[in-house]
Amino acid sequence: MVETTRAGQRRIVALMALVKLVTTADFALVSIAIPSIGRSLGAGPAMLSWIVTANTLVLAGTLILGGKLVDRIGQRRALAWGIALFGAGSIAAGAAPSLAFVLAARVVQAFAVALLSPAAFSLITVLLPEGEPRHRAMGVFGVTQGFSLIVGLLAGGALVTAFGWRAAFFVNLPLLAIALAMALRWIPRGAARAAPERLDQMGAALLTTALVLFVGAVVLFGKGVAAELTLAMIAGAVAAAIAFAIVERRVPAPLVPPVLFANPLYALSVWLLLLVLAGVGGLLLLMQLYLQRVAGYSAAQAGLGAMPYAIAVIAAGQVAPRLLARFRPLVLARGAAVLNLAGLGWLAFAIGLPYGLGVAPGMAVAALGSVTCFIALMHGALATLPSERQGLGSAVLFTAQQVGTGLGATMTMMLLDGTGTAPDAAAFRAPFLLLAAGVALALVTLLAVARLPRLSPA
Repeated sequence: MVETTRAGQRRIVALMALVKLVTTADFALVSIAIPSIGRSLGAGPAMLSWIVTANTLVLAGTLILGGKLVDRIGQRRALAWGIALFGAGSIAAGAAPSLAFVLAARVVQAFAVALLSPAAFSLITVLLPEGEPRHRAMGVFGVTQGFSLIVGLLAGGALVTAFGWRAAFFVNLPLLAIALAMALRWIPRGAARAAPERLDQMGAALLTTALVLFVGAVVLFGKGVAAELTLAMIAGAVAAAIAFAIVERRVPAPLVPPVLFANPLYALSVWLLLLVLAGVGGLLLLMQLYLQRVAGYSAAQAGLGAMPYAIAVIAAGQVAPRLLARFRPLVLARGAAVLNLAGLGWLAFAIGLPYGLGVAPGMAVAALGSVTCFIALMHGALATLPSERQGLGSAVLFTAQQVGTGLGATMTMMLLDGTGTAPDAAAFRAPFLLLAAGVALALVTLLAVARLPRLSPA
């Protein structure tokens, strides 16, 4: 059921933006609150890191299942369940008497985001008509991403300082209540629901196991955990993935229908998102490490130092929709990849220059290119899928985002730690070049497929 009135379209976009704001700003809010949580609950850095790690593992492992549920129950019910679950997790975390309760609550929040992310994003492709309305909504999505980072960075410190770390969780509740009321009032019942089918429970268990083991191995290796354990986890992930592929060929209603990846444009977009978003994950981590360890910034100053990135994300959200109206998604993705590559290359060779000449422009150009590329690839991939596959389709793409950012962050940390000395500006050159190599591979792929008739019209 496509929304045809301008007022109805604005309401759908507002709901999508509000859900995106809550889920994205929450990550920044909680990250800023972590030191205060440690002091209050008597936890050390190693245990505190699991506040982020547990959330990342569960989200990566359940996004595809969440997308499947969105297609099965519809966006309206998925958003209602996800909002209620996220609210319950926020209350539990804010009232937690120990770190174990905080971790359990973060797991609940991750399950909620696995529903909310595909449900909110698929509102664009299910309820908005093709053309300018979808392009505008994609722009709002990008702007909200950057705005949420700014809100989280600036409001997080003020909230925690004034009211304590528990406020970082409780602040979500009024926004969630508004989002729930909007979803129940504005989303039609049964919008774009797939035909009822039995849930592939074995496939869901195997895929979740494979993703959790793989992402867990990447994260733990970045924390310096023994190579034997991480290799065993990767072997387990491969075994679970093989078993998943076998099961999917035999069940009548597979969790991830093979037809999804039989679509060449969609399969290509998943691969490209992995490469491009690895650069995003590594970039954010490297910038914070450089500003705090080498440039001597405090944590608060480093947060402000990341503002060019957030502003560039907002700019990309404004520019990308206008460009999508003029260029095909893969054409726009090629140009954006060039911009991303230029920004990462500048950071690699200008990292030792003053902030205004080295870090700030390089970060902004790389962010502008990567986010524009992300919007173009998401738009092009989902435009090839029917409405009843939009939840699952967006969930697979968001899973690629999670895996890509995790891989990028881990590989850059491995390269940076491999120097064996305290990092200086020169030590950051190789990690930035590694990220640039991944984007260069994405660009080569985009240039190669431009010659293929089946792909170039996208």
